[in-house]
Order: sequence, then structure tokens, then C-alpha cells
Amino acid sequence: MSLHLPELLRALAEIFARPGAFPKATLEDAADAFWISEPLMSDLKRLLAAETLDLAVAYTDLFLVSRENPVLHLEASVHRTGLLRDPALLHDLDRHYEAFGFDVPEGLSPDHLATELEALATGLQRLGSADEKELSNIVSNLLSLVDLHLLPLLAELDALAGSRPLHPAYAAALDSASSCVEIARGGIFAFT
Repeated sequence: MSLHLPELLRALAEIFARPGAFPKATLEDAADAFWISEPLMSDLKRLLAAETLDLAVAYTDLFLVSRENPVLHLEASVHRTGLLRDPALLHDLDRHYEAFGFDVPEGLSPDHLATELEALATGLQRLGSADEKELSNIVSNLLSLVDLHLLPLLAELDALAGSRPLHPAYAAALDSASSCVEIARGGIFAFT
């Protein structure tokens, strides 16, 4: 079975949503996908090769609480305004999510990296079934989600990750997420 981009985005979202989550079977299925680029395949191979026994501890140290290093916040609000759950940013994201019928997963903020990856996956799936009237609105909102929210958040995380030790699985997952978002962006443009 060939894996599609939305499934890979959801697998990566799962990694960032819960301490210790590692959807290995889905990531292994990505090896059969015809659309996987060489750089993304390299990132996925690094991700699959990483030791995963200590992922819950590494997640907590990287993204929740750290005694030795600054926490890498997975919420975009922290990077943009210094606030957790900035109301203006959350309102903007809710507007995008509403355009393609995405509901924020329970327990996650709308501006959490995992939520934004899940939303992108949902939006990509909606592109295939949208009527002509909906299509323009969905494409516009997906491009805004990618260009104004996901890519800046991933770039910020990548820049901050360079200043501290990062578990190999999370380094590869961040690289994979960036590659997948760029691939999605190109696919969305095909609908314009």
C-alpha cells in the first residue's frame, strides 16, 4: 500500500502531539510512496533508525519542561507574541480551519504544531472532494495556513533546535515535517 501525504502528515502530527508517540508502521509505509523525494526519504530513514525507547523522556525535556535548556514550544503563539494561545492568532487559525471543516483535536491548542499538521492533512483531503465553489476558498485558506503559520513555525523551531541538543528522532521528525509541508504547498498550487 502506498502512503499518501495526508497520512504521513498525521503520523508526524502524532509524534508532536504526545510524549513517546511513534507511529512506526505508518512511517515504514512511506518507503513505498512514489512521491517521496530523496531528501524526505533520508529524513524518514533517520527517523526510523532513531532509538525510540526514551522518546517520552526526550519529548518532555524538549517540548514541556527542561532543567538544562530552553523549552522548544510547539505553539506558534509563543514564538510570535510570547503568549500562550494568543487570541488573535487563534482566531485566524480557526477561520482557516473552518474553511475546510477541521476540528481541533481535544487537548491541543489550535496553534500547536501537531494541530496545524493535522489541519493541513484534512484540508488536502478536502481538496479532492470540494466542489468548484468551495475549492477557491479551501485553496486560499490552505496556502495561508502553510505560508503564514506552518512554515514560519517550523522555521522558528528549526532555528531554535540548532542551539540545543535534540533527540535524533525529533530532529528527523522536524525535518520530515518541513519537507512534507513544502510538498503539500506545491500540491495546493496545482489547484490554483
